[in-house]
Amino acid sequence: MKLCNEAVHKKNDSDDNLIPLINVVFLMLIFFMVAGQIQKSDAIKLQPPSSVSEIPHTEDKATILVDLSGDLYLDNQPVDEEGLKAGLEAAFAQSKTPDEFAVLVKVDSTLPVNRLQNVLKLVKSVGLMKVSLATRRGGEAS
Repeated sequence: MKLCNEAVHKKNDSDDNLIPLINVVFLMLIFFMVAGQIQKSDAIKLQPPSSVSEIPHTEDKATILVDLSGDLYLDNQPVDEEGLKAGLEAAFAQSKTPDEFAVLVKVDSTLPVNRLQNVLKLVKSVGLMKVSLATRRGGEAS
Protein backbone atom coordinates (compact mmCIF):
# COMPACT_ATOMS: atom_id res chain seq x y z
CA MET A 1 0.00 0.00 0.00
CA LYS A 2 2.89 2.31 0.64
CA LEU A 3 4.12 1.98 -2.97
CA CYS A 4 0.77 2.95 -4.41
CA ASN A 5 0.62 6.01 -2.17
CA GLU A 6 4.06 7.21 -3.39
CA ALA A 7 3.00 6.90 -7.04
CA VAL A 8 -0.07 9.06 -6.39
CA HIS A 9 2.05 11.57 -4.50
CA LYS A 10 4.56 11.94 -7.38
CA LYS A 11 1.78 12.58 -9.87
CA ASN A 12 0.43 15.45 -7.76
CA ASP A 13 3.89 17.08 -7.56
CA SER A 14 4.50 17.10 -11.33
CA ASP A 15 4.08 20.32 -13.30
CA ASP A 16 1.61 19.16 -15.93
CA ASN A 17 0.15 22.66 -16.13
CA LEU A 18 3.51 24.06 -17.24
CA ILE A 19 3.37 22.49 -20.73
CA PRO A 20 0.25 24.41 -21.89
CA LEU A 21 1.81 27.61 -20.53
CA ILE A 22 4.97 27.02 -22.55
CA ASN A 23 2.86 26.36 -25.66
CA VAL A 24 0.99 29.63 -25.19
CA VAL A 25 4.23 31.57 -24.71
CA PHE A 26 5.74 30.11 -27.89
CA LEU A 27 2.58 30.83 -29.87
CA MET A 28 2.61 34.44 -28.66
CA LEU A 29 6.30 34.74 -29.58
CA ILE A 30 5.63 33.46 -33.10
CA PHE A 31 2.62 35.77 -33.47
CA PHE A 32 4.60 38.88 -32.53
CA MET A 33 7.52 37.89 -34.75
CA VAL A 34 5.23 37.51 -37.75
CA ALA A 35 2.79 40.36 -37.09
CA GLY A 36 5.16 42.96 -35.73
CA GLN A 37 7.50 45.09 -37.77
CA ILE A 38 10.53 46.57 -36.13
CA GLN A 39 11.51 49.58 -38.15
CA LYS A 40 12.08 53.22 -37.59
CA SER A 41 9.03 55.32 -38.37
CA ASP A 42 9.14 58.67 -40.12
CA ALA A 43 8.37 61.97 -38.43
CA ILE A 44 5.42 62.51 -40.79
CA LYS A 45 3.04 60.15 -42.59
CA LEU A 46 3.68 60.02 -46.34
CA GLN A 47 2.14 58.08 -49.21
CA PRO A 48 5.11 57.52 -51.58
CA PRO A 49 4.59 57.47 -55.35
CA SER A 50 4.23 54.07 -57.01
CA SER A 51 6.93 52.49 -59.13
CA VAL A 52 7.44 49.37 -61.22
CA SER A 53 11.16 49.22 -60.45
CA GLU A 54 12.37 46.16 -58.58
CA ILE A 55 15.72 47.65 -57.52
CA PRO A 56 16.20 46.93 -53.81
CA HIS A 57 16.73 49.74 -51.31
CA THR A 58 20.28 50.22 -50.05
CA GLU A 59 21.40 51.82 -46.81
CA ASP A 60 21.39 55.61 -46.98
CA LYS A 61 23.36 58.03 -44.84
CA ALA A 62 20.71 60.78 -44.78
CA THR A 63 16.94 60.82 -45.22
CA ILE A 64 14.95 63.84 -46.38
CA LEU A 65 11.18 63.97 -45.88
CA VAL A 66 9.00 66.50 -47.71
CA ASP A 67 5.33 66.81 -46.76
CA LEU A 68 2.49 68.33 -48.79
CA SER A 69 2.93 71.78 -47.31
CA GLY A 70 6.60 71.76 -48.33
CA ASP A 71 8.01 71.33 -44.83
CA LEU A 72 11.41 69.65 -44.82
CA TYR A 73 12.77 67.06 -42.39
CA LEU A 74 16.36 65.84 -42.30
CA ASP A 75 16.63 62.52 -40.47
CA ASN A 76 13.20 63.15 -38.85
CA GLN A 77 14.19 66.61 -37.57
CA PRO A 78 12.31 69.64 -39.01
CA VAL A 79 14.62 72.00 -40.93
CA ASP A 80 14.37 74.89 -43.37
CA GLU A 81 16.24 74.96 -46.69
CA GLU A 82 19.39 76.43 -45.14
CA GLY A 83 19.25 73.89 -42.31
CA LEU A 84 18.86 71.09 -44.84
CA LYS A 85 21.88 72.29 -46.78
CA ALA A 86 24.00 72.69 -43.63
CA GLY A 87 22.88 69.30 -42.27
CA LEU A 88 23.72 67.51 -45.50
CA GLU A 89 27.11 69.19 -45.68
CA ALA A 90 27.87 68.19 -42.08
CA ALA A 91 26.75 64.59 -42.61
CA PHE A 92 28.79 64.35 -45.82
CA ALA A 93 31.87 65.76 -44.07
CA GLN A 94 31.55 63.23 -41.24
CA SER A 95 31.10 60.29 -43.60
CA LYS A 96 33.93 57.74 -43.53
CA THR A 97 33.18 56.74 -47.12
CA PRO A 98 32.25 59.89 -49.08
CA ASP A 99 32.02 57.96 -52.37
CA GLU A 100 29.23 55.81 -50.92
CA PHE A 101 27.31 58.65 -49.24
CA ALA A 102 23.70 58.41 -50.40
CA VAL A 103 20.59 60.43 -49.69
CA LEU A 104 17.04 59.05 -49.62
CA VAL A 105 14.24 61.49 -50.46
CA LYS A 106 10.76 60.54 -49.25
CA VAL A 107 7.86 62.60 -50.60
CA ASP A 108 4.11 62.26 -50.77
CA SER A 109 2.80 61.08 -54.14
CA THR A 110 0.67 64.25 -54.46
CA LEU A 111 3.60 66.64 -53.92
CA PRO A 112 3.99 68.97 -56.92
CA VAL A 113 7.01 68.03 -59.00
CA ASN A 114 8.43 71.56 -58.92
CA ARG A 115 8.73 71.28 -55.12
CA LEU A 116 10.59 67.98 -55.51
CA GLN A 117 12.88 69.57 -58.09
CA ASN A 118 13.73 72.37 -55.64
CA VAL A 119 14.74 69.82 -53.01
CA LEU A 120 16.83 67.88 -55.51
CA LYS A 121 18.56 71.10 -56.61
CA LEU A 122 19.39 71.80 -52.97
CA VAL A 123 20.90 68.33 -52.60
CA LYS A 124 22.87 68.79 -55.81
CA SER A 125 24.18 72.19 -54.64
CA VAL A 126 25.82 70.41 -51.69
CA GLY A 127 27.64 68.19 -54.20
CA LEU A 128 25.81 64.94 -53.53
CA MET A 129 25.09 62.79 -56.55
CA LYS A 130 23.74 59.55 -55.05
CA VAL A 131 20.10 60.36 -54.46
CA SER A 132 17.23 57.88 -54.26
CA LEU A 133 13.50 58.55 -54.29
CA ALA A 134 11.47 56.29 -52.00
CA THR A 135 8.59 54.61 -53.81
CA ARG A 136 6.13 51.80 -53.28
CA ARG A 137 5.45 48.90 -55.62
CA GLY A 138 2.81 49.33 -58.31
CA GLY A 139 -0.61 49.57 -56.67
CA GLU A 140 0.38 48.76 -53.08
CA ALA A 141 -0.30 51.05 -50.16
CA SER A 142 2.55 51.64 -47.74
